[in-house]
Amino acid sequence: MSDNHSEALQLQQIEDYRCEVRFGGQIPVLSCDEPPPLGHSAGPSPVQLLLAAVANCLTDSLLFALRKFKQNAEPIHCTAEATVGRNDENRLRVLAIHLEMHLGTPAATIEHLERILNQFEGFCTVTRSVAQGIPVHLTVKDSTGTVVKSPS
Repeated sequence: MSDNHSEALQLQQIEDYRCEVRFGGQIPVLSCDEPPPLGHSAGPSPVQLLLAAVANCLTDSLLFALRKFKQNAEPIHCTAEATVGRNDENRLRVLAIHLEMHLGTPAATIEHLERILNQFEGFCTVTRSVAQGIPVHLTVKDSTGTVVKSPS
């Protein structure tokens, strides 16, 4: 039995660099735009959408791993930043992604935390796919600010 499936959306250019993304069903339309000087920042940029996808997938994967061990560290939140610069051909590229995840509870209250932290990234479809071409650096902190996982 295959686990293969597809995900789809429709994107329509509206004006200049502003586009609308339709995901289907009851999901609201998302307006996207490039920042100036190309666009008007009328919505998230493609780089911000990439960051959102990576951060969302990692958060979901951590939540999944915690729940496998019947642990609660909610609310989890994540900040993400892309380093954007020029490659060897002088083209703008996302050169690296840096994420900082925060658990909603102290590390000492979470059983099996080391095991959870060692495996949750492997559940993340998007991050593992993106990391094949862009370095992804992840730090995880507990609710007290203690670093419980550093970039590998």
